[in-house]
Amino acid sequence: MTEEKQVRFGPAGIPAQCKGTGTLDGVKCCAELGLTAMEMEFVRGVRMKEPQATAIGIEAKKLDISLSSHAPYYINLCSTDEVKAANSRRHIYEAAKATFHAGGRITVFHSGYYQDFTKEEAYKIAKKNLLETEEKLKQENIKCVLGAETVGKKSQFGGLLEVIKLAQEIETVQPVIDFSHLVARADFPLKTEADFKKLFDLLEKELGDYVKHFHGHFQEVNYSDKGELNHLKLGTKDEPPYKPFMKMLADNGYSGTIISESPIIEEDAIKMKQEYEKQLKNKK
Repeated sequence: MTEEKQVRFGPAGIPAQCKGTGTLDGVKCCAELGLTAMEMEFVRGVRMKEPQATAIGIEAKKLDISLSSHAPYYINLCSTDEVKAANSRRHIYEAAKATFHAGGRITVFHSGYYQDFTKEEAYKIAKKNLLETEEKLKQENIKCVLGAETVGKKSQFGGLLEVIKLAQEIETVQPVIDFSHLVARADFPLKTEADFKKLFDLLEKELGDYVKHFHGHFQEVNYSDKGELNHLKLGTKDEPPYKPFMKMLADNGYSGTIISESPIIEEDAIKMKQEYEKQLKNKK
């Protein structure tokens, strides 16, 4: 892929309006829609073999579509049950392997649940399992970033400061900032352009040049006092609002990828891209 200088936008999965049903069809459809990224959804298991992944990667590179993936949902890195922990590590490994062969940079995962552990205990268990996963990937020379997503429920391990700490302590791990989850979990208020800038200032302070290749999910969210309930399309109630975010990104020259997990994935990805490009023009 070309060196990132701006922000890429794409859907979480194959665009709904795509005539085909395969990942390769999705890549072509994203390019036709003017999008520049796509997250491959392995959420119910990784079935992509190496030859298929390689073919997808060739096409994505030709069309300048930046690929990432989402590992299966069946992950709990905070489990002390070795069978469950081993399965969790395997799911992340298989997703990262497929992503690497497709030329993608990052595999996103949900870390798990606190259960009866303290936050400190959950952190230690998750870190141990991630280090084991990292070691296996290194042994096989699989180069793929492991993206620890910020979670939306208060019962889940993976708050903003927890994923930042994982990234500081594990070479292969980087945060994946789901901005709606930060709001739903009350990890970080996001209402104004200044709020978004404060968040990126924190990320830059703690993780250096991460803000030049950040990976994030954006959509609006419905939530309760326990956290996230469901995702909403942009313009539903502006929680969080996308326009101040796009302006902040354009004004400050940050680079990275934003994946839409809205109920209308490609439509909202296009909406964000258009707003971002408008703000870039206004800046000139």
